[in-house]
Amino acid sequence: MLTHMEGSAIAHHGHDLPQKRRRSLRNLFKLRTHTKATLGMGLLSMILYYGLYTFNADIRHIAEMTNQGDKTYFLLPIAIAFLFSVVHGIFTDKFWEALGLRAKR
Repeated sequence: MLTHMEGSAIAHHGHDLPQKRRRSLRNLFKLRTHTKATLGMGLLSMILYYGLYTFNADIRHIAEMTNQGDKTYFLLPIAIAFLFSVVHGIFTDKFWEALGLRAKR
């Protein structure tokens, strides 16, 4: 024999939820724009660090060739440092915005 409480628990499926409750569940799993940007820039930063770790011998070889007098590749280490600086700066900005903190402008 089912009581009223047990019967109502069985009758409610995902499509039987009230509209307001379905919206709140959807909003719970929905990522905000700042969070998406933070995750994207964090992923790009991780890819850059992985590439630096993977190709560190090649980058070091280019730096040593530049130091020995071959000046054709002297901009490459500077460009890599600039790229890391920009990506990490944007990631940090998006991270703090996702937490709700903004600088005074």
